[in-house]
Amino acid sequence: MKKLALCMLTACGTNAAVVSPVIDVPLNDNASAFPLDEITLAVAHKGSTVDITSATFKKGQAVELSGVPFGDDLVIHMTGRVGTSEVAYGRTCAFSVSSSSDVPTPHLFFSRSVKFADLSGYTPRERVGGNAVTTFDGAGLLLGGIDPNNQTANQDLEHLDPRTGEFRIIGSVQPRVGAMAATLGTDSGSSRIALVGGLDSTTMLGAGFVEIIQPEAAFDRRVDKIDDAQIARENLSATALTDGRIIVIGGQAPNQPVSRDVDEIAIQSGTAAVRQLRAQLTTERQMHTATRLGDDVGASVLVAGGLDHMNLPISDAELFKPLSENFSPTFVAKMKIPRYAHKAVLMPDGSVLMIGGLDAGGNAISTIERFTLDGGFTTVGDLPPNAGRIDFAATTLPDGRVLITGGRRSPLLAPVDAAFIARLDPIDGSVDIVGTDHLSVPRARHQATLLCDGTVFVDGGTTEPVSAERYNPPSAGRR
Repeated sequence: MKKLALCMLTACGTNAAVVSPVIDVPLNDNASAFPLDEITLAVAHKGSTVDITSATFKKGQAVELSGVPFGDDLVIHMTGRVGTSEVAYGRTCAFSVSSSSDVPTPHLFFSRSVKFADLSGYTPRERVGGNAVTTFDGAGLLLGGIDPNNQTANQDLEHLDPRTGEFRIIGSVQPRVGAMAATLGTDSGSSRIALVGGLDSTTMLGAGFVEIIQPEAAFDRRVDKIDDAQIARENLSATALTDGRIIVIGGQAPNQPVSRDVDEIAIQSGTAAVRQLRAQLTTERQMHTATRLGDDVGASVLVAGGLDHMNLPISDAELFKPLSENFSPTFVAKMKIPRYAHKAVLMPDGSVLMIGGLDAGGNAISTIERFTLDGGFTTVGDLPPNAGRIDFAATTLPDGRVLITGGRRSPLLAPVDAAFIARLDPIDGSVDIVGTDHLSVPRARHQATLLCDGTVFVDGGTTEPVSAERYNPPSAGRR
């Protein structure tokens, strides 16, 4: 790692606040930002396209920035150029500077743009089929899944904090497989992660409990367990609502019919509680997706695909209305290709892309569908021949495009290392798919999530212990 000292405020004097950002760099040479002709360092408010102050310097030169006010939403941007071309970029998560606080040392991950960078310092445990979620403070949390070498549940909670660059185990959960994770609560003061459903590895029955995880709490209070048999199902969905609740839909308990149930997890008087709603799916389903259609208060949840009680893919979608706690009786929409084990990704315009999955014959699907409330489902493109169609990860980038990583081309084929960017054309609604840098290793059933610095954290999906990776998108959209 490299360090630069950055002076804030009007001058570097005794009354000035000094920020010393830590510049983290990749382990692999092909993602390294260096050598560079020049570097620009800038400070701005989070979300602003206007720099408060900036300076350009060459490698080895000292840099000093002045004229920066105190604030709690400051971001440092670092851009590297060769000639006139921008080839590298990095930024910090938002941090605060005040006259009474300690000297901030925010971390900035600096690498070549559109590259997968290997992380040094910690090799995560092998994990497939787990969850990666972004906490309210912008860190990445890995949880659930199994060790592919011995098929035992991975109980470790692994945490990457881009604000400090620290990657560590912060606790453990009960041994279970096939659980789903979603954020619970609406702000950092009450933020938690709920781990729901799956199979209890001890009894091989449905996991009749919910675990509530608070990554920033004291170690002995980091994981709470709530016993609740009504939610003991696998292959369910767990969707965070705008009001902080989680809606759990469908799934199947071992040796039981496929479920039509809808449950709610909410924080009541500071404690998480589970409640079964009166609402029921019209069609029982498992291995489906449930996608919240935006961030507006009461935004609906689109339930699409999955398998019914006959193990057949379902074409009819349903629309859950959180304010009435029921499904819309007038909503009608059918998928062009009924599918299950697919990914659903919300796009900037409020539409949803249905990517990959399996059809009624167990064949991998290349056709991409787009859902809109006005037009229902339409075919908008195809995955490239070398892209994963199942067991891949789909992560929304800061500019609204989608990063598709790894996976398998069909259930019996080996994992791939290919990665692609999906972009929605706002004019005609089509989807463009273009290749980007390859993963360092092939991955399938891995985890990926967007961090607060705009990079994508990718881990798992291998049978060997390998480094985690961070994908560094272009600077556009990362303010």
